[in-house]
Amino acid sequence: MTEVYYSEKLGRRAFALRILEVFKKPLEKAEKVFVKPNIVSYEAYPTTTHPEILDAVLESLENRNIVVGDAPAVDAGRSKKIMEKSPLREICLSHGVSFVNLYSEKMTSIESERGYRLRMSALPLDCDLVISLPVLKVHFMCGLSGALKNQFGYLSRTDRILMHSRIKNIDKGIAELNKAVPTSIYIVDAVETMVKAQECRHGGCPTDLGVMLGGTDPVNLDCFGLQLLERVEPSFKEMKQKCMKYINYASEIGVGSKDFELTRL
Repeated sequence: MTEVYYSEKLGRRAFALRILEVFKKPLEKAEKVFVKPNIVSYEAYPTTTHPEILDAVLESLENRNIVVGDAPAVDAGRSKKIMEKSPLREICLSHGVSFVNLYSEKMTSIESERGYRLRMSALPLDCDLVISLPVLKVHFMCGLSGALKNQFGYLSRTDRILMHSRIKNIDKGIAELNKAVPTSIYIVDAVETMVKAQECRHGGCPTDLGVMLGGTDPVNLDCFGLQLLERVEPSFKEMKQKCMKYINYASEIGVGSKDFELTRL
């Protein structure tokens, strides 16, 4: 049974630094680190990762080969401009770290043991360790955007369109993507969240939740995230039915476990 670390008192920076200290052993062995924020569109936090968390992570990882990257939603506008205007780009520049649009990077095709095919960025596969920085929020299609869903940004435009249009099974896609690219550390921001939808342009509403959480298992992080969202999301039952499809599948294929212990920081 793995631990989910959380805090309702520590700020974003302090919590991120504590989590990286807890999991410092894997970091010591990693030569090339990929950091995956949540960059969805032009919208600021809580639609996208808060700059303070990325700044804390990069500060902690100084003197390493680090790449920060994501790819915005396919319907959000020109990805190049979104990435150029992102406040996270300025954070990366201040640390001398590469900030890349994954749509512009090399793509590779993979097939899971269960025959599910994915077209995705090759970059995270070439790194020794991956750190994911999702924002916990409601997703109008998938129910929940959190630890598991954050890796959706690795996918090619075509695969994202096919999954959102249900031509490809999105629940299997989210789970199989996490199986293909193991993530070592998750730092999940739920200080503020989005209810009703994942972005303001889709009808989402920012709401205070006041929690930071972190760990190594995306399945139990999302299970705990559901418990947190129950406090503020009026349509929680419908949302839970949607996201449990990919959470259950991820658990079944060995991405993580739904059983966990809570540790307060």
